[in-house]
Amino acid sequence: MGNRKISADLKFAAIRLHEQGILRLSEILNCVGFSRMTFYRIKKLYNDTGNIVKPRSQYTGRPHINLKDLHYLLELIHHHPDWFLDELTTLM
Repeated sequence: MGNRKISADLKFAAIRLHEQGILRLSEILNCVGFSRMTFYRIKKLYNDTGNIVKPRSQYTGRPHINLKDLHYLLELIHHHPDWFLDELTTLM
């Protein structure tokens, strides 16, 4: 079927139908159009967090370096020109 966006209200409806026992799981999956594995993944998230959508990470994208960090790195490089990059990153 592929990777596609499933709306939150459709996920919630599937969970509620299953919890209420209104329809069998096979009928629910036939109506909503996602797999059994996807359903159970959504249900686990709902049971664990009370939410059906994963919270977005605050750490998306590439980290940025500020001016203070840049000056700190330049001083380290000036005083220790033989250090490797991994040694410098552990100090930040």
